[in-house]
Amino acid sequence: MSLFRDLGKKVEEFKQASEAAADEEASHECRDCGERFFTEPETCPECNGNDVVALEA
Repeated sequence: MSLFRDLGKKVEEFKQASEAAADEEASHECRDCGERFFTEPETCPECNGNDVVALEA
């Protein structure tokens, strides 16, 4: 079982690293919940908030 536990740990580490990298490249952010996006939605799909702004480049 330790093989699968180790593999699961590696997958989770990769997932967290890739999500962090994606957040750094996002161009828009919801001010209500902090979720980041690559495109500007009319409302935030996470919290349904309307305060989505473009991030500084």
